[in-house]
Amino acid sequence: MDAAQDWRDIYNALREEIRLSHFQAGSRLPTQCELCRSYKSSRHAVRRALKALADDGMISTVQGRGATVMSRPVLYQIGHKTRLATCLREQGHAVEIRALKTQTHRVLPPVVAGMLGLSFQDRVPFAEFMHEVDGVPTALGRHFFNAQRVPDILQEATRPDPSVPEAFSRSGIEDYYRASTLIEVRKSTAYEALALDIPPSQPVLSLLGKNVDDSGNPIEVTEAVVRTDTVRLEIQPHQIRDLA
Repeated sequence: MDAAQDWRDIYNALREEIRLSHFQAGSRLPTQCELCRSYKSSRHAVRRALKALADDGMISTVQGRGATVMSRPVLYQIGHKTRLATCLREQGHAVEIRALKTQTHRVLPPVVAGMLGLSFQDRVPFAEFMHEVDGVPTALGRHFFNAQRVPDILQEATRPDPSVPEAFSRSGIEDYYRASTLIEVRKSTAYEALALDIPPSQPVLSLLGKNVDDSGNPIEVTEAVVRTDTVRLEIQPHQIRDLA
């Protein structure tokens, strides 16, 4: 068997195993050594097959941590009511949220201060959450809350099975809307790459959004930092609410 046929056979076999869910989303593939033994092939052929699967978006490879099977593409919809977890669950994805960090007096980046209508010297409640989608770390959700509107929000937002929309509701804000979203593709930080289980060289998609109440008053600025290998973005202009 020639080398070109060799790696394609491995690629096709693994692709079929993933398609049939013999390897579940979020699970690790066997190591390269194990794959070499299973397919009686060279390390070079295995690496080439894994690279092809990664290029297809079926797996994610991180040096020293092996290859992880990716979930089906995630569609992140941006409209007048942008709710990441709700959006993903409506698509049939399993979403698990856990709190990573909380601070009662977080320093404001200048752009966030401007979006909240506050001074950069002000301090606000802050929370960061991990969103795992179908068992795969997919998005970091960072929330800078307007303490003047929701002073006790951290206590509400970090209950078991955390939900920011429910935390707002318990704080007296029954509904809120997306006023603006700044979208940027940028280099991931070392912390973000580790948390999202991606190579340090892989960029991330940053969505910095301002959410407001019925009167148009800012209640939070939220940043979603999402993987670019599994997330697709959809802007829904027909759902953008006129807040002028």
